[in-house]
Amino acid sequence: MSLFESIKNIGSSNNAEQFTLCMQKSLSVVRDAVVLVDDRGTIQFLNKNAEHLLNCKRRSVLGKNFWLLYPLLDNKTQRPIENILNGVTSPVSDDYLLSVSENQELSTNILISPINFLNDNNDKNSYALVIQDISEKKILESKLNYLDNYDALTRLPNRKSIEVTLKHALADVRKHSATHVFCYISLDKIKSVTDTAGHSAGDALIMQIADVLRPFIKTKRDVLARVSNDDFAILYREKEPGPTLELIKNIRKSIENFEFQWHGNKFKVTASIGFLLVHKKTCTSPSQVLSDADIASRIAREKGGNRAFIFHPNDEDVLARKGDIVWVGRIRDAIKNNMFRLFSQPIHPLAMDHGSVPFFHYETLIRLFDDEGNQIPPDDFLPSAEQHGMMMDIDKWVVSEAIRNLKRITQTEPLPIFSINLSGQSINEPQFLDFVVREIKSAGVNPHMICFEITESVAVNDMGLAMKFIKSLKDLGCSFSLDDFGTGVSSYGYLRDMPVDYLKIDGIFVKDLENDLVSQEMVRSINQVGHVMGLEIIAEYVENDEIIRILNEIGVDYGQGYGISRPIPIEDVVRTHI
Repeated sequence: MSLFESIKNIGSSNNAEQFTLCMQKSLSVVRDAVVLVDDRGTIQFLNKNAEHLLNCKRRSVLGKNFWLLYPLLDNKTQRPIENILNGVTSPVSDDYLLSVSENQELSTNILISPINFLNDNNDKNSYALVIQDISEKKILESKLNYLDNYDALTRLPNRKSIEVTLKHALADVRKHSATHVFCYISLDKIKSVTDTAGHSAGDALIMQIADVLRPFIKTKRDVLARVSNDDFAILYREKEPGPTLELIKNIRKSIENFEFQWHGNKFKVTASIGFLLVHKKTCTSPSQVLSDADIASRIAREKGGNRAFIFHPNDEDVLARKGDIVWVGRIRDAIKNNMFRLFSQPIHPLAMDHGSVPFFHYETLIRLFDDEGNQIPPDDFLPSAEQHGMMMDIDKWVVSEAIRNLKRITQTEPLPIFSINLSGQSINEPQFLDFVVREIKSAGVNPHMICFEITESVAVNDMGLAMKFIKSLKDLGCSFSLDDFGTGVSSYGYLRDMPVDYLKIDGIFVKDLENDLVSQEMVRSINQVGHVMGLEIIAEYVENDEIIRILNEIGVDYGQGYGISRPIPIEDVVRTHI
């Protein structure tokens, strides 16, 4: 019996005796903890589940004030809330801290349902408090948020965290014309350490380099982060360039003088450091700051390494490193002359044998080939496309070409699903939504065959536009997947508000799953939270049978990777569904 059916039964009673009997009978079968109180908070009844949750006996609390026995605290401020019944005329719910005793507080969700019934011909208001213990969920959320904001190896803030910090720093620049200095520290030739001594040695080296860098954080406002496998970053807030240059010089020397020892072997490492001034005229977004500083560090390495290079947007080395003119022309030619090709990589239920069960779910991937037929990695041309605002043109080509192929599909059981990746630039352009809807309707394809993949950074960059885009296409029948979860700039709070159908765990947590307990814990946490929210979970980079076994044990729904299938030309895939 549902709660609302129980309340309806209670409300139909018209005298105290019938009310009590009906109340006890109805609420005894409700699985949640339920407490009935009057408008002053006086406890009228509570079921067995409430006795267990509140650690009390019914007879000892009846007639007493609920708010005095079990004070409520605001989740954020930790301040007492005296009465949450004021003005409640229809069911409402919210999260609170519930003080069960002096030493115990529970994270709870409380649903308040008003009950109107007649008692001895006198109007009387009562309220059903449906209390759910969400402490475990909150712990999971906290764990996930920590893993999402901090590097598991060094315990330093990660790329997501430094992006958030940069966002605040840029706001400070715009509001107060402040100047900050951002450094990107890329370790030189670290691959020689891992090739010689193994990945464990590489991890130990990274942790020790983090210890070398920590003393160079001089104030609480400065931030040291690990932004990728071999790269660190430091944001010096409100620093003058002169003194900061001396700091950067000392950072480079400290790394150069550091000697890493592993099982009797000694290794020397150096760093290529790129840095830039974060001020009003040059920097517009966290991603731009990171990209520009990364470019400067790469130029420092190309000049021999173990040196620092300051970023200037018009510097010849900077322009050459970006490869602007060359790639922009090639991308335009590829779109104009239909030189891109689409491939589809299966996304398969992990509980099914991919050797005997046909594929029906795919991710659509774009590929570019040179004149000799060699494949050009997307990482070589997509950054330039993004830098020059060409991603919407590419996304339009992908959507049109994918839908053109989907028109040939006649299979309906099971209905094939094709995921299409979309960039932030496209979602941030209102006319792109109109284009997608027009393409789907004019082609006459079943919208349920189309799933759009967006990344965490897209979802958070402009939540309003992302929500409108998702809602409009979901109303049409399309589904959505949140890609690369765990490494972007979103959080559990954003995920809770996003009406997506699938959650894709970033491959960085999957590819070494057999040997990395931290990655296993991250995957387990994301999987638990996703399932609580009713989402289907997809793991990327599923490379072998052992990873499949571990993911199956964790309970992940789908896998994608070379361990299941390599990408297949979309034309060949479509033929299997005709």
